[in-house]
Amino acid sequence: MLNEMRESLIYLEKAIAGTYVMSMELEKMFNMFLDGKVPENWSNVGYPCLKPLGSWMKDLIKRIEFISSWLYEGPPISYWVPSFFFPQGFMTASLQSYARKNLVAIDTLAFKTNMMPTSNASQLTEKPEIGVYCHGFYIQGARWEPGKRCVEDSVLGITIVEFPIVWLEPVLEEELRTDKMFSCPLYKTSTRAGELSTTGHSTNFVMFLAIPSDKDQEYWIRRGTALLCMTDD
Repeated sequence: MLNEMRESLIYLEKAIAGTYVMSMELEKMFNMFLDGKVPENWSNVGYPCLKPLGSWMKDLIKRIEFISSWLYEGPPISYWVPSFFFPQGFMTASLQSYARKNLVAIDTLAFKTNMMPTSNASQLTEKPEIGVYCHGFYIQGARWEPGKRCVEDSVLGITIVEFPIVWLEPVLEEELRTDKMFSCPLYKTSTRAGELSTTGHSTNFVMFLAIPSDKDQEYWIRRGTALLCMTDD
């Protein structure tokens, strides 16, 4: 994606200067810049995102900084899951690491979802003994109530709010408590749509997270409650 961005910007600059042919693709790219939109030739090789061009660039820089920090400084205490092209693979790799370490079959494992008291990853000082910390999520159609330790109705007029850091703890699937839990879907973007993958789910769908709730599953389904990896602005 970065190579495509670099090359297309070089050609567009030359086309504007008159030293290169202004193709239909470059002209379309130029017009999308004027409209504050991400060019299609970038988004076609990039990650799903509904942000306008300015916010998209800021988000891209944050992604590069996070991945670079991981590469040069080692694994972080908490992982910014929205920065991954394919977060489903990260979730599977986390379960696989635990399965290999404890000599259990990966298909017998599931994630127990534990909400931390903060959404600021910099406040964490050490990694969990098992599992991973994940941050960067938003919840739509509900909010997390830290006092009651469960999801509650949204505040009037505020439909999307930041979600706390999640500790994904690998446990045996048979030990996973499902009563008084809402199986909340996690999506990459708010469209909640995409081409079907081999799993039968949309490629925009990441996984279900079991969140404590004092209301039944249907209550939140009717409200369209879901976790998102990013907002649209």
